[in-house]
Amino acid sequence: MYLNFKHLQEAKIKAGRPDAGYFWHLRLALEEFFFLLLVCIGSLIHAVFPWVLDFKLLEWRINRLEKLKSNLPDDPQLKKVHFDED
Repeated sequence: MYLNFKHLQEAKIKAGRPDAGYFWHLRLALEEFFFLLLVCIGSLIHAVFPWVLDFKLLEWRINRLEKLKSNLPDDPQLKKVHFDED
């Protein structure tokens, strides 16, 4: 569903933070937006010049996913993601 008027309430539950509100969500969503924007630009650069950024894009995406998983520990989609310990 693309329109969910209960999204902020559901996000509080998934984050395990009853105090999380609009501004917490705004900050998290804007951080994700700017991260994805930079990865998008980096991906374009890497597509044209494969030796630039090497495997850093993949590392950044994994690190970001780990951060999202820690910010939203009760999200069922993120519970499907598992990381090997190194």
